[in-house]
Amino acid sequence: MLRDDEEVTGAPGGRRERALTLCVVCSALFLALLDSTVVGLALPTVRRDLGADLTGLQWVVAGYVCPYAALLLTGGFLGDRYGRRRVFLAGMAVFTAGSLLCAAAGSVTVLAAGRAVQGVGAAAVTPQTLALLSQVFPGERERAKALSTWSAVSGLALLLGPVAGGSSAELLGWRSVFLLNVPVGLFALAVGRWLPGPVAAGPGRPLDGPGQVLLVACLGAATYGLVEGPRAGWSAPPVATALTLTCAAALALLRVERRTAHPALRLDFFRGRVFTGATSVTFLMAVALNAAYLVLSLRLQVLDGTSPGQAGVRLLPTMAAIVVGAVVAGRLARRPVPWRPVAAGTALAGVALLAVAALASGHPYAVWWPGAALMGLGMGLVMSPNNAALLGGVRPEDTAQAAAVGGVGQQVGALLGVASLGAVLGPAALTGRSLTATARAELTTGLRHGLLLAGLCCLLATTATLLLTRAPRPHPVPEVADHT
Repeated sequence: MLRDDEEVTGAPGGRRERALTLCVVCSALFLALLDSTVVGLALPTVRRDLGADLTGLQWVVAGYVCPYAALLLTGGFLGDRYGRRRVFLAGMAVFTAGSLLCAAAGSVTVLAAGRAVQGVGAAAVTPQTLALLSQVFPGERERAKALSTWSAVSGLALLLGPVAGGSSAELLGWRSVFLLNVPVGLFALAVGRWLPGPVAAGPGRPLDGPGQVLLVACLGAATYGLVEGPRAGWSAPPVATALTLTCAAALALLRVERRTAHPALRLDFFRGRVFTGATSVTFLMAVALNAAYLVLSLRLQVLDGTSPGQAGVRLLPTMAAIVVGAVVAGRLARRPVPWRPVAAGTALAGVALLAVAALASGHPYAVWWPGAALMGLGMGLVMSPNNAALLGGVRPEDTAQAAAVGGVGQQVGALLGVASLGAVLGPAALTGRSLTATARAELTTGLRHGLLLAGLCCLLATTATLLLTRAPRPHPVPEVADHT
């Protein structure tokens, strides 16, 4: 390992090296996005084979998202300190090992543990992807082409995820969903070691150890309390202790981050209303998207009795609409008022989710799928313009840290969207593998409430956009000062 004061800059290689870098980075991105959509469709199969209830399924999802959200800032720091390539490869090794553990799991507990290992690896990999592209493609035009490919791969993963994952779970079993990660991970490890680019970026900013520990404690305790509360009871000692610890850790985190010279979580960013509004939208839309995706998956497979492959095909219009919306929004994000497509997208998604909540409980798929597609279109319209507003709300030299804070907000929203479903769906979804008529009616009501929650979050995001993000042109405000 290099010394803290050692810096290797490494000039970018030729076309072959750059092509390899783009291939490896896009493979890692494809893996992470595909894994998120694939697992959602495999959950009902896991529920049947491992005898899991909804709480167990929540842990399968939250077990990945919680360490991912908690360690994302640390992953960025480690890449800056010890080299993006080195941390990228280490993260891929951890992610691949976690995938093998998931595939070999004989219980929901082991499966959730494997998902946690995957989350740790993803937290190390994700911050390095764009950084590696920026290092290896120094020219503005070349970098733009590389980022276009990177974005195209994102859309391809969203499109293929439901179909490929559902079909794999149906034909080969849910374990194949995780085994698909292994050859891609091994490819990235085999080729990634030969990639050009800097090995280390130098000492940089010191690690905010206390802030990172408090962030992990806060998110971990919140996850446990929200997931276990509906099953064990909110007044149960372990749940009450976890929720109390969440509040204490959150207050301590705010206090520590205000006083430290190099905070992991830059609270001064939130003095700007544009950044605050854009981050709020990121958080709320992550809650809505993850809650809606899990609810629709349960709706199709548990209530309708469709296979994972059939469910994937039925979710394809929604995923395709997200990609279409993202392409349109990518052009609109270049305009000086990105809040307009954000407001339109959040409102469209919110109204569509409310319509699906009203239709999905008593009507067949043919009636409510257009509403789900409109929800996807609205979600896609939000992404690029909201990111433009978020980064435009801080000074240019602070964009990397602002993007990291926004990423944490997105993952925390995803975590809460999944963890809160137990309280929304009700006891019918928490117990039993077979549904009586009464339990089926209760679950139908619970799924409708889950969609209503997602729609409400979207409309709250619309309000945040109009009250905070709306501005003629996102720009740094005088109060946003560099306290580092």
